[in-house]
Amino acid sequence: MRRSGSLILLSALILTGLIRCGTNTDRPVYSIFSLLSVAAPAIVDVAPVDISEGLFGTPGYRLRYGFDVKYYVTNQEPEFVGYNLYITTTSLSTEAILTGIGTDPYLPLGYEPTFYHSPSEANTSSSSLITKRVTALKAPPGEIPFQICEKYFFRLQAVLLTGVESAPGPQISSCAFYDSTLCPSDSSCN
Repeated sequence: MRRSGSLILLSALILTGLIRCGTNTDRPVYSIFSLLSVAAPAIVDVAPVDISEGLFGTPGYRLRYGFDVKYYVTNQEPEFVGYNLYITTTSLSTEAILTGIGTDPYLPLGYEPTFYHSPSEANTSSSSLITKRVTALKAPPGEIPFQICEKYFFRLQAVLLTGVESAPGPQISSCAFYDSTLCPSDSSCN
């Protein structure tokens, strides 16, 4: 009796396994994009730019600084759609960046990516250097301007059409003033 019960249980398990064997889910267990790495972009330079409003010495004058971010398009992945720009007031560890702690991308249009590009634009010749102006730490609505004599950290990440992002590129820092030696000694620029 005991042997026949074990035999029935074993037969039922084999039958259950055979019924499910070969079921096609029409998609792989792991996305092909999770197996491919996306090349990390790098910023060439970040330069402060005076974007003051009004005439100096008049009541309507407002001292303001922005940054020109310079980079090359280097990604050639077929689904590459552009780069997300991340701006922080402190240098982040690689672990914090990979886990998404500390910042959201700078999105002047309200959606990703920050800078649109296609794989056909990939070129590193000196004439292909791209310069994009960033006028605030956080884009409108709810704009937060850059503070004069404060240091900011910039990095790019490539974005694919599927939403997959590359590993973070290196962080580049820059001071929000044309000459950091003129900033107070207790500012983050010094």
